Amino acid sequence: MTSIQLIWQRLIPKVPLLSHYLSTVTHLLPSLAFTVKPHINFANFCTQIAAPSTIPPDSRVVKEFLLNKVGLTEEEITKTFRRCGYLLYAKSGQNLDEVLELLNSCGLTTLAQMRKVVLRNPYFVFRGVEINIQSKLRLLRTFMKEEDISRLVYRNSKIFNSGEGRMREAIALLQRLGVEGQALSQLLAKEPRLLSVSEEKVTESFKHIEDLGFDKGSKMFAAVLRSILGVRKDSLERRLHCLSSLGFSEKQISQISRRNPMILGLSEENLRRHVDFLVNSVGLPLDDLVKYATLPSLSLEKRIIPRYRVMEALKSMQEWKKEMISPRIFMSTEKCFLHKYVNKNADSSILLDIYHRGKVEKLIINKETAQ
Repeated sequence: MTSIQLIWQRLIPKVPLLSHYLSTVTHLLPSLAFTVKPHINFANFCTQIAAPSTIPPDSRVVKEFLLNKVGLTEEEITKTFRRCGYLLYAKSGQNLDEVLELLNSCGLTTLAQMRKVVLRNPYFVFRGVEINIQSKLRLLRTFMKEEDISRLVYRNSKIFNSGEGRMREAIALLQRLGVEGQALSQLLAKEPRLLSVSEEKVTESFKHIEDLGFDKGSKMFAAVLRSILGVRKDSLERRLHCLSSLGFSEKQISQISRRNPMILGLSEENLRRHVDFLVNSVGLPLDDLVKYATLPSLSLEKRIIPRYRVMEALKSMQEWKKEMISPRIFMSTEKCFLHKYVNKNADSSILLDIYHRGKVEKLIINKETAQ
């Protein structure tokens, strides 16, 4: 039986009414002559279209451009082609070179900067320079400083995927909300998403931040906005209520939110796990969590638990005389922590094993829980 007969049998449902016709048709199939080789992968009777094993010849211009002028690796280029199929059909490198010139004009002159822009948004390279990029840059230059534009393009070139009309509406909204001049320039540089998210999300996020007592012109405003942009009011209220239920006073909640706005972007489950471990296992008072406000944002699995286990081991070895574990132990860099508490110790190999085993064990637990 031919491959096409097998496929035919697989595709036709096996119901009584069709069984007679199926047997008749499969006898006729061998006489059919195909003048064109079908583009179907018959392996394992799969009808999925086979993906090209090599990059089409027409894409060589783009490949050489990404390889030699942007500094992408072969693997990164393959991933880029998968994400942005349009690049496969570029016949000329003229537009690509013009995009590079535009990046240079925005202050993005190093290879590392250009690589980041392309990897984050391959569509940026393929877009028409005048209509999709240049005109939008002219709009931004009417109210933004050059250094802020450079930061905006580097952080999120995806905003150029939106229409110019959408960008104008977003800017007008921010101005109506009271953000103008230098404050507007700096805010967009720090949070380019404001040019693409919906009016409802922007308005709601601004209201949340004002309710928390942050001034629109302050440096912290953009930091808080980055954490809660698009977060619904009821979700934010639940997180604030969660902090209250964990024992934080209203004043402490205000302080920890100001010092670490990212805490408002954490899920309730994450908040509870972090605070529970730091207070009940490590023994830190809530005042320490307010003073070192970034503690609840640190990775519990990769940093806090492994370091806690090392300190407990040092206590059992009578190498650590202090009763309390200082928050600074969790705040220090990994290099500093290992140098001070692990590598200098005579039992460094044992401590290093405890430190890394703590990470692995927690990772295994999380995977099993997910399953």
